[in-house]
Amino acid sequence: MSWDIAACGTLHRDDITTPHGRADSLGGSAVYFAMAAATFSRVHVNGIVGSDTSDEYRSMLRHPRIDMSAVVVSRSPTFRWHAVHDFQRWVTADEWSEPGCDAEWQPALEAASANAPVLFLGSMHPRLQLAILDQSHALLVGADSMTVFMRDDRESVLAVAAAADILFLNADEVQMLAAVVGWRAAARALCGRGRLRAVVVKQGPDGASCVTSNVTHDVAAHPVELVVDPTGAGDALAGGFLGRLARDERADDELFENALRDGARCAAAAVKTFGVGGLQAISGNGGGFPPQV
Repeated sequence: MSWDIAACGTLHRDDITTPHGRADSLGGSAVYFAMAAATFSRVHVNGIVGSDTSDEYRSMLRHPRIDMSAVVVSRSPTFRWHAVHDFQRWVTADEWSEPGCDAEWQPALEAASANAPVLFLGSMHPRLQLAILDQSHALLVGADSMTVFMRDDRESVLAVAAAADILFLNADEVQMLAAVVGWRAAARALCGRGRLRAVVVKQGPDGASCVTSNVTHDVAAHPVELVVDPTGAGDALAGGFLGRLARDERADDELFENALRDGARCAAAAVKTFGVGGLQAISGNGGGFPPQV
């Protein structure tokens, strides 16, 4: 047995250009998270997708531990994201989007998602995250965000952080949200705000860290022969991290380091290919790699 996970996030079409080529694939925060987390536990996906790609998504996410029944299908097209990745600075050098159906989604959790012991809030407007939190009975909540939301509505992002147990941010985001210089100090400053117990700081090729009030676990990036596309790596890391906690039905500090290592392994799988091919390879039909102990 393991705890079920409710994953609330985006389902997007990604037009990605990296030094290794260009590809059009299906992605989104809910997708990368679910593919990683399904290696460990059952995941109920919540979000919206256009009718132009709904069948493709259902085919791609056909997995014994992924439930797509709560995904809303719109007549509008699926959100399309265009991005060019800079591998020298490890940033998105250029990006633009075609919004499609995303703005139509109003969270309405079905019983399976509302009662899931674990909840993941993918990066989205904090008012949507707060609406989801109001409907959830989760014992363990993980949340992500973005600089644009911190800039436009920092207080709401802080409210989401205070209602979460684990926050997933990159080094720049955590400093911006805490208004503290230095990501370690910034992460510690956020811990203890409301129910927030830990901040997982994503650092791309430099690995990741899990910061609590008392300890910091640093994990190197899992070795990858060739990074093809970093899209979705952070969501895959969150999926591996929360998936490990769900599998073990534990959320104590002692398990955080091993959960972080499993998250790093999922992130490494995500960057090996364009799209979710690398994650499909490890999740298989509910098998996947043996989690570290």
